[in-house]
Amino acid sequence: MEFFLKLLFWLILAISIYFVKISTPIIYPNASQILESMGWFLIIYGLTLNIIAGRTLRKLGHRKPSKKFSQPDRVVSEGIFSCMRHPAIFGIIFILIGLSFTTGKIIVALYSAIPLAVGEYFIMAIEEKQTIIRLKDEYCEFLKKRPPFNPSIKCLVEGIKAAFFTKKDRFS
Repeated sequence: MEFFLKLLFWLILAISIYFVKISTPIIYPNASQILESMGWFLIIYGLTLNIIAGRTLRKLGHRKPSKKFSQPDRVVSEGIFSCMRHPAIFGIIFILIGLSFTTGKIIVALYSAIPLAVGEYFIMAIEEKQTIIRLKDEYCEFLKKRPPFNPSIKCLVEGIKAAFFTKKDRFS
């Protein structure tokens, strides 16, 4: 699946949140403030996961340096990838859920279960199968050792260290 098709997939999910937002009333006005705060937290957490994963893949995911954007040609098991398989995709899912929470509407927050389920399907049925085809046995071993997602602070700290405080890129 091409990069732009994947981007389109996530954009359609984000747009669906907007349509649910404009077509539903606020049922519990008192819950709005709490939902909005939780939403912004999830958006910031999701952006953090995406930034860390992107920098780590750019630094460690290629056998030879490349100036253009490209998929990794090796399995990265350092940094945030030392404790989870899909930080970037879960980051996108958290951003979508956060967007639905920032509307302050309980119905839209409940709707966020749909992007979560569709995102999970995307990871397991599409992304992982493509990666297995591309990276073969190396990725199959990686799958056995890492959960899809790990919310621990230790994992996030490891990711930050590798993404921002590792001086050199590794090309092997």
